[in-house]
Amino acid sequence: LPKWIPSEESFGGLTVWLSYNFAPEWFKDALFEANIPNDHNSLRMEILFAVCFAESYLVEWVRDTVLNHDFQRLNQYFPPGQVTSGTEKWKRVLKLLHKDGLIPGMPDISLPYWEDFSGLVKMRNGLVHARASRPETNELPEKEKPLPSKGELDKLEAGWAVKVIVELVGQLHKATGTPMPDWIKA
Repeated sequence: LPKWIPSEESFGGLTVWLSYNFAPEWFKDALFEANIPNDHNSLRMEILFAVCFAESYLVEWVRDTVLNHDFQRLNQYFPPGQVTSGTEKWKRVLKLLHKDGLIPGMPDISLPYWEDFSGLVKMRNGLVHARASRPETNELPEKEKPLPSKGELDKLEAGWAVKVIVELVGQLHKATGTPMPDWIKA
């Protein structure tokens, strides 16, 4: 359900904001697909939904937890119209929040979970932007090959993408000392 949140503006008027949390729905979608074994179509959807969750979760966590519903400050960290890759957005936003003293620590991106998340985002981008549909042969340079290839999808374990995003969010909460929502389960 949408949340109606009133807030005072600097000139004394009252503004009513409407916000909605899509992250729980993206997570539920990814989890549903993760429970279908041995199916490349479900893996495709799990990857898409997992990255959509990660991007929505970051915005919603910053909006509601870090900024405590100070919606006007949200543009400071997520400039409207600026398109940034999922990995760059996570790094940039958390770095700014830490610099501004709004979070006490930052997740350690030298750990293996970050490489997994980066790979997940690359796969999602390959699926969305059709690199996955490129023809494939061994002689092609790596940058011309499909990503992910059908063979790569077939090798992935159902639930891999969900495990990656649960670890990503877990590392965020560990570094910032904020509680992880109960609805996030791998």
